[in-house]
Amino acid sequence: MTTLISLALWLAAAGQAMLLVVSFQVPAKLQWRTQLARLDAANRKLYVVSAGYIVFTYLAFAVLTATLHDRFVRGEATAIGLSVFIGLYWLIRVAVVDRIFGNDPWPAGRRFVVARIVLESAFAALAITYLGTAIWHLTR
Repeated sequence: MTTLISLALWLAAAGQAMLLVVSFQVPAKLQWRTQLARLDAANRKLYVVSAGYIVFTYLAFAVLTATLHDRFVRGEATAIGLSVFIGLYWLIRVAVVDRIFGNDPWPAGRRFVVARIVLESAFAALAITYLGTAIWHLTR
């Protein structure tokens, strides 16, 4: 199980780093230049700042997972706490999109449908990885 958790955490760090690549494509793919222009300046700035914080969070999760990898695997208390936090972040992310937004905000087209399936599956896998790591350490 230790080997599986170790691999899952390396994949989680890499996956969150890949989300950075995806995140930088979002403004162009979702036509932010024209879509955000409809907002007043204050709301537009707030939206851009919020998006920046989300991207920074992905970066932080990837870096922390990679640099603290051995602590996660050993089940050190601070790593377990961080694992619970990151796992809940991704679980809530999946729940919010699924329950609150549904399919409404997604652009039409096959590539966006596929992108949503891939992203939501990745978010669920991240939640399972981090929460599973914490649960495994807390129950053994």
